[in-house]
Amino acid sequence: MHEAFCLDEEEPIFKAYEKHHSTVKSVCEIMESLNIKNLILYHTEDTHENKKELYTKEAKRYFNGNVIVPNDLEEIIL
Repeated sequence: MHEAFCLDEEEPIFKAYEKHHSTVKSVCEIMESLNIKNLILYHTEDTHENKKELYTKEAKRYFNGNVIVPNDLEEIIL
């Protein structure tokens, strides 16, 4: 599990790094280098109606494992 506040291209808008947050790309590159198999991305900004789709698409460019982008308050059974 790792927070991914925004898409990489939107970092200048949301200033994730300035707020000590991560982007989808930065998280996925690190997790890929660690050979992580499953990744849950949470604590995301809420401006996109299709957030799951957008975040998953970007994550898959940098991470080869399973990606889950839950909605707020969504329950995930591990």
